[in-house]
Amino acid sequence: MISSILISFCFGIFLGAILESAYRSKNARKFIVPELINIQMYGLTTVFLAFLYLTQLSLVYKLVLIFIFPTAIEFITGYLYLKLKGSRPWDYSGEPFNFMGIIRLRFSIYWFILSLFFFYFILPFLK
Repeated sequence: MISSILISFCFGIFLGAILESAYRSKNARKFIVPELINIQMYGLTTVFLAFLYLTQLSLVYKLVLIFIFPTAIEFITGYLYLKLKGSRPWDYSGEPFNFMGIIRLRFSIYWFILSLFFFYFILPFLK
């Protein structure tokens, strides 16, 4: 179990770095190396998903948690960064369906889809 959690964390960090770099580089039109604060959220989410995978919860509860957890991690990380450093690692304030400029519905849906993919197609092989 410990090894699958560690593998999940490393996989999340690695995949997060690739996704963040690709997304930010595309928007900036130059290569961007993501900050650790951004990619650590992927690692924490994949560890949560690894724990969730081992539970006997119903499908409905799992789906709700798979939707809520990545967004909660994004909000907590963004909020703490804002309060402790006085700046935002990302800013959705000009975008529709955002909360405090820290989280946004569109990205919550993206995280949900990525988390479902990881949960159902990657985690079974990491077990």
